[in-house]
Amino acid sequence: MLRALWEKYVFLAAHAGMTSLSRLPAGSLRQVPETRRMYRRLLEEMAALGRAAGANLPAGIVDSCLGMLDAVGAGAYTSLHHDLTHGNRMELEAIHGHAVRLGERFGIPTPMLFAVYAALRPHRDGAPQMPS
Repeated sequence: MLRALWEKYVFLAAHAGMTSLSRLPAGSLRQVPETRRMYRRLLEEMAALGRAAGANLPAGIVDSCLGMLDAVGAGAYTSLHHDLTHGNRMELEAIHGHAVRLGERFGIPTPMLFAVYAALRPHRDGAPQMPS
């Protein structure tokens, strides 16, 4: 059960982070080499966290998740993206904040996850109020 949850979490964190941060759907994410590379790095960081958490993830989890990116509809976004673009509270702490904290606990560097978390953090509770 832990493995199945982590397999979903690995993909969700990368896909939700990338659609939200870039404001682009899956089709665009997979076409730009640099964006796909960042997506892969997010998957790699998440896989390392899952292994450290004892989820016994398969060796090919990263490639499997990239296959999911390639198979999903070109216009696919995520609920995190929806919340961001509609000014709603986001599940940022439960997805990316948790992953960053796990990295700190396990001593696993998570620079890509932290970058997504830090960039989206001002929007966590909805549209940020701009200073006057």
